[in-house]
Amino acid sequence: MKKALKVFALAVGYVVAYFLVLFVLIDIGDLVNVTFQLRNADLLGFAFGNVLMIGLLIYFRHRTHDSWIRAEAEKWLAQRSLPRVYIQRRKLWRRILWIPSGLVLAIFLFLPEVAGFVSHLVSGRSVRLHQYRLKTPLTWIVASSSNSSAWVIATKGIARVGLRSYWQGEEPISEMSFSVGHDSSLLGGWYLAHARILAKPTLELGPEKLTCWDIVPYADTRMSPMDPRSAEILCRSGQNDFAANFVGTRTDSAAFYELLHSAIE
Repeated sequence: MKKALKVFALAVGYVVAYFLVLFVLIDIGDLVNVTFQLRNADLLGFAFGNVLMIGLLIYFRHRTHDSWIRAEAEKWLAQRSLPRVYIQRRKLWRRILWIPSGLVLAIFLFLPEVAGFVSHLVSGRSVRLHQYRLKTPLTWIVASSSNSSAWVIATKGIARVGLRSYWQGEEPISEMSFSVGHDSSLLGGWYLAHARILAKPTLELGPEKLTCWDIVPYADTRMSPMDPRSAEILCRSGQNDFAANFVGTRTDSAAFYELLHSAIE
């Protein structure tokens, strides 16, 4: 049991050290890239970190190879004299020790989704805004919620979008805000006047109509075109008592519209 815990602690320590070394070398590479204009310095740091840590692991295994063989031989000889029930119990404990590692790995790969589940446990399955009730998906994070406003975040974990998206800082994030009774004069001023309207759908919100503007903000002054994968949507009811805003990836806009369409009064 003690040996299994020691092996587990060494494995966890190695993984933590592995990622720590990678992050440090990548940060150094970014600094070199900015200071000396050396392109791909961060990739060099990433490659060097992998070679270093994997090389250290191979060296450690080589140094401990003989002692490991002797220890395994002694353990095998000792187990031959033990009752079968005791051997099965040791195997069971060895497998149970891997459960925390599996849980930590799953949480790491699906961290935003886990945060979404936890936020729903805290705030409830639905977001209530006066007489409106929004049924947000379980994997969306309810960052804040009150009787008059709410802020929701939708994103995906590494397991769903891949490590490359997070590595390049392109992880898909969408932010949505909802409010009741707030001032909507922004739409009547310069914001929409300087935006290019891509679409103007109208949704049913109980007895009221909810008008949405899918826009390209600051279209007349922006220096570069808006990323087609991104979207910004503003929605207001006829009496301006309900407001909803969306900024994020266009793939999440359909779920945003569906959330508004299913709003219950």
